[in-house]
Formats: sequence, C-alpha cells, structure tokens
Amino acid sequence: MELHSITSTIVNEAKDTAQVIIEDAQNLAKKKIREQEHLATKEADGKTLALLKKATNEAALERSNKIANSKITSNWIVLSRKQEIIESVFEEVKKRLYKLTQTKEYIGILEELIVQAGTILGGKTLDVFLNEKDSKLLLDLNNLSEVISSKTKTHAKLNLSKDKLSVIGGAMLKTNDSKFIMDNTFDDRLRQKENILKFRIAEILF
Repeated sequence: MELHSITSTIVNEAKDTAQVIIEDAQNLAKKKIREQEHLATKEADGKTLALLKKATNEAALERSNKIANSKITSNWIVLSRKQEIIESVFEEVKKRLYKLTQTKEYIGILEELIVQAGTILGGKTLDVFLNEKDSKLLLDLNNLSEVISSKTKTHAKLNLSKDKLSVIGGAMLKTNDSKFIMDNTFDDRLRQKENILKFRIAEILF
C-alpha cells in the first residue's frame, strides 16, 4: 500500500474515531442537559408545589380568619341590637312610671313609700325629700307621722325639706342629723333592680 493510501486510511479512521468521540460527547452532553433540565423541572415543580401549598394554606387561613371575624362582627351586632332593645324597654318602664305619677292613684303610692321609709328608719324626726312636682301635692304628713309612730312604737315627726330631688317619683327620707338615709324613690328602686329587670326583659324577648 502506498504511503498516501496508508495516510489517507489513518486520517479517515482518525476522522471516524473523532466523529464517534464527538458524537459520544454530544450525546453525553445532551444526556447531562436532559438530566439537569429534569432536575431543574423537578425542583421547579417542588418549589411550585410548595408555593401552591403555601398559597392554599394562606388562603384557607385568611378565609378562616374572615369567617371568624364575620362571626365576631355579626355576634357583636346581634348583641348590640339586643342591648338596644333591652334599653328601649327599660326606658319604656321609666316612661310608664312617670305616667303613673300623673294619676290619682299616685298620691296613695307616694304616701305608702314615705311610711315604708320612715318605718325602716325607726321613726323619730325625719326630713322628707321629694321632687318639685310632688312637693306641691297635698300630703298629710301629720297623719303619716302617726302611722309611722304606730308601726315603730316611737314618736315620729315628718318635715318636708325645701331641697328638691331630680327623680321620677317617690321619696327619700333622712334622719334629722342626716346620719341615716332611706331612698325610696322610683329611680333608686329601678337602679337596685336594673340588672334583674334587664335579665327578665331579655328572657321574655329572646
């Protein structure tokens, strides 16, 4: 074989070998790229899944918070409305008591409240405090003093005070030295029973 022919054969074999090496290298590179792409996709999918899960959890938490907040708000509105209704009924009670003070029967009720307070204080000299309107009523304090004396077995003397109360009705009595007071006004009786009355109103209404 001639030198040229041998050289040509060697060159061709070298080319073929080089081509195989290049192709192997290319295939290996493509494989590596595919592996990296798959890994990157897998990581991306994992991150995407993690982000999706996080977003889902955050959305669920936000929804749960909104539901909880809406329940709190609705409960507050209902409770507030109930309280308004109870207060309005309680105000109606006050109005009816005021209307009672305009009736003929009221003077008898007022006298009974005065006797009751005077008896609790044990008689003796007592000052009677009324509101402006009631102080103008024709009350027989001497007769009421005798009734208290009879109940307490102690001499009682009722004196109408010049000081006026800002109340719906009823009376407040003080001993002459002001050491003891018996508040028998409608207002004080309402204050004492306010919680019980409101509770009963709530039971009836709701």
